[in-house]
Amino acid sequence: MTTANYTGKAFETKCITLLQEHRDYVNTKARINWSDKRYYRPDAVTDSELFEFKYQQVSGSAVNKLTQAILELQWMFNHTNQQPILVYEGDILDHFIHNDPAFQLALVAAPNVKLLHFNEFYDYISSSVNITDRQQNRLLEHA
Repeated sequence: MTTANYTGKAFETKCITLLQEHRDYVNTKARINWSDKRYYRPDAVTDSELFEFKYQQVSGSAVNKLTQAILELQWMFNHTNQQPILVYEGDILDHFIHNDPAFQLALVAAPNVKLLHFNEFYDYISSSVNITDRQQNRLLEHA
């Protein structure tokens, strides 16, 4: 599965489409309020998960947004108890995630956030452990 030549929005759309194929419930408009008029809006929410999707192939501001996304996801976990997952793709992000010391510190501060490369994301949502009832019923029909 390739994401070459994607934009950030196209990558997010691809991830949400895959998620919708593997989950019974996907909400892309959910808000998690932290005050009366302020909220965080994850890219997608399922019954038990919160997702942020980040893509960047060339230099830009997404690397800085990764650290913020990790900390926001941890905060949302603390208030919803849903598994926070950050899905990323792109050479710039890959390098940043594995080498930036401030990002490594953010990971320590956000121990509940699952960080998945796009290929791992596909494996995660496709695994039998995470299979939806709808998919399970289809498998049983063909057995």
